[in-house]
Amino acid sequence: MPLLAGIALLAPTVLHADGYGSETPPAITNLSVLGNQKSIRFPLYPGVEAYTFLSASNGAGPFAVDTNFFIAPYTNVLALGSNAVTNVSYEWRATNNSGSSRFYQVQLTPEASSNLLAAQVLNRLTYGPTPDELDRIHSIGPEAYIAEQLAPWSIAENAEAADTGIATYGALMAALDEVVDTNDARLPEFRGWHVLRAVNASRQLLEIMLQFFENHFVTEYGKSYNWLNNNYTNILRQRIAARMEYAENQRWRAALLNPQCTFYDLLRISAESPAMIIYLDTVTSRGDGTRIANENYARELLELFCFGVDNGYTQSDITEMSKAWSGWRVRIVHPTNAFDIFAPESRTTLDGSANYNTTNLYGVYAFNYQSNFHRNGIKTIFPSKTVPARFGPPWAGTSYQLVLNNGNADSTNTVADGYQVIQHMANQPFTSEYISVKLCRLLVHDGFPNPTTSTNLAEYAFYNYPQPSLSPEAQLVHDCMMAWETNSPKGQIWKVLKTITDSELFRSHAAQGQKIKTPLEYTVSAVRALRASTNGTGLNGSFTADTDGIAISGSSLGNPDDANNPLLRMGQMLLFDRDAPDGYPEDGAPWINAGTLGERIRWIQSYCIANGLLGHTGNVSTNDAQNTVSNPVRLLQTKLPASSWTNATAVANYFAITIYPGEGAANLQLYRDAAVNFLNTSDTGTSSPFASLTVSSTANSTYDNRVRGMVAVLMSMQRFHEQ
Repeated sequence: MPLLAGIALLAPTVLHADGYGSETPPAITNLSVLGNQKSIRFPLYPGVEAYTFLSASNGAGPFAVDTNFFIAPYTNVLALGSNAVTNVSYEWRATNNSGSSRFYQVQLTPEASSNLLAAQVLNRLTYGPTPDELDRIHSIGPEAYIAEQLAPWSIAENAEAADTGIATYGALMAALDEVVDTNDARLPEFRGWHVLRAVNASRQLLEIMLQFFENHFVTEYGKSYNWLNNNYTNILRQRIAARMEYAENQRWRAALLNPQCTFYDLLRISAESPAMIIYLDTVTSRGDGTRIANENYARELLELFCFGVDNGYTQSDITEMSKAWSGWRVRIVHPTNAFDIFAPESRTTLDGSANYNTTNLYGVYAFNYQSNFHRNGIKTIFPSKTVPARFGPPWAGTSYQLVLNNGNADSTNTVADGYQVIQHMANQPFTSEYISVKLCRLLVHDGFPNPTTSTNLAEYAFYNYPQPSLSPEAQLVHDCMMAWETNSPKGQIWKVLKTITDSELFRSHAAQGQKIKTPLEYTVSAVRALRASTNGTGLNGSFTADTDGIAISGSSLGNPDDANNPLLRMGQMLLFDRDAPDGYPEDGAPWINAGTLGERIRWIQSYCIANGLLGHTGNVSTNDAQNTVSNPVRLLQTKLPASSWTNATAVANYFAITIYPGEGAANLQLYRDAAVNFLNTSDTGTSSPFASLTVSSTANSTYDNRVRGMVAVLMSMQRFHEQ
């Protein structure tokens, strides 16, 4: 078969023009010959400026540039009901006009490392690039940008100036020692506030971490709402339950703005949160007399919040630990006692009468310790257990047994049992490992396996730190654990995050495009991608894209879990109302299927249509991007000189590199070609030169429709679902 012999292909090589890493290039996986045409395909390499084909008459070379190859689209179309998702990949073709055998090699030239790092930083340490942030990071450099985000307390927060909706929603949220009334925020307003901060915050990494820990220490608004049943009207129940979610979020925010914030600080806030006490049934747990304490919180504290599944504990440890939390309750107390965990129940009535019941008491719901419900006596947790050998120094072989013996019957000192448990667990190597793994998944890539103490499982060997040849992933986790262990106080979150951002894994090609956006990340990143200040002030009303926040996170003020909530339709993501204690998926696969992709693309197309036109009319039943708008023409007019406004290549190139920064010219070629072709084609599919159109941002004008449609095409591509 001489034709096949004529297309022997060698593995690609990478030319590192500026010393950017030494990642293994992708292997060529598909080659074919049809008539006189040779074709090859291989996975695109992240951030490639140019692909060069070389050929030689034998495998030993010498290889010379072969200009016979040209790029062509290779298209898979996945039908999604009335929609179609086009997955565009690349195919390189050449004319097979040589009668002799030849060998071919692909040479890759990466984009400048500073551009790659800038894109990686904006995709992981923020909710996605904005045109203004792209300009800024290229001005100050990615290293300076990383340093800023790792020190949010040093950043002047401009979010409320950028969107006055943040202050509007925020004003509806009662302070932690204020009585909730019918004028206060419900869950949709709190969700909207959360989303608007994600869109607008200067302290982007802080917002990322708040969402991470909200999902890690997950609680459920609906559980609190139901717990309040029969005590209040539905309106008050909604507001009190929403305030419980807001309260823990605000306490985490305050903690994370401390440069030395530790995991223990965050864990303590979660343990004391009324939302958590209700969610995992500590609120009804009693250990006094013959009563058996509820195990739910102890189980999830070990399995999901600290150690991880099958990692250093047994069922007997859960049972014994559950006793430590008996007596941790939620109670209505006078506002002046909101932070006194031993305060009596409020006896002040709303109407001033001497007769009281739960429905007419004046006060706030707060964490309250009732020692008479506690299981007293000595409690031994992790008896005779030592840290496994796989941890190596300084942990292996050390005992982590915990003995509790705090106070006597009905003594307020017994509340120390719970605090001693979380203090002990917060800095165990099992915890530092598990949290480090989760943070690496968040910022580097999916696929970091969960650790285990079961020696027969592959994960045990994967995280066997004394072994001489650790994988880069296991080494990074170990480095994070050492940062956790060796700083004082232990467990400083920002030290661990710096370890990750300093790592080669974070900075290399290995992390580029390796994560799928959650529905929240997808919608917020879409708003940010087209959001620039037209006059440079960064003030409310000056931006080219906007949202009210509620439209993304909860489409109905009256029904927080409206079936037309975009995040729900894109994957059942209900902010602050997750029913399962494991939080929403951290890996990408669970978020992507035919149905959720269809909802994502339907939403993005609506978002790119001018507000008020068919497809973007505020009709929530079709997953309309209601109250979320963009004006890509105003964006290009802000960022490009007037001479480029009717230049299809310049306009397509601007949006391609803005929406897909760091991709490299070679990887974007087909995207740019498709965008240029769209701009030069009429709605009926005939040729219509973009250069002949009258520039206009008026809704439904030919120019505005053409630009909006082109942007929608780019943002519907596979790559925009990734980060």
